[in-house]
Amino acid sequence: MQEPRAHNRRELVRESLMFQLKLMADGFRDVLLLPVSLAATAIGLLRGGTEPDREFRRVIELGRRSEQWINLFGAHAPLEEAGHAGSIDRILDRAEQVLRDQVRQGGISESASQAIQRALDAVHHKAQDGRGGGPPDAAQ
Repeated sequence: MQEPRAHNRRELVRESLMFQLKLMADGFRDVLLLPVSLAATAIGLLRGGTEPDREFRRVIELGRRSEQWINLFGAHAPLEEAGHAGSIDRILDRAEQVLRDQVRQGGISESASQAIQRALDAVHHKAQDGRGGGPPDAAQ
């Protein structure tokens, strides 16, 4: 009965890591879009004409495309672009596959995986001790 719980914890760690990487990408995108959008606004105001918002609309479109590429909360279908990564999900999936392949080949990643599993078990047992006051139930 230990294996399903270990699997669930591994999935939680995986999903959390993926989310953290997407959050970083999203934050980086926001940091870049802030000055770019202000510059586009200033250019439009200075240039004037019939389409003063042309550059700003380009920035908005770039933001929309990057939002779909990052897909922070999984609300978008992965982009299907030939010859391109398509989305950050595909890049992260590929990186995960490379790591899994290394584990299967018996690389150093296997020992790291076992160390993470031991650490998760220790945290789980400590949490169980704190709640129940006694040793964790082996059947859990």
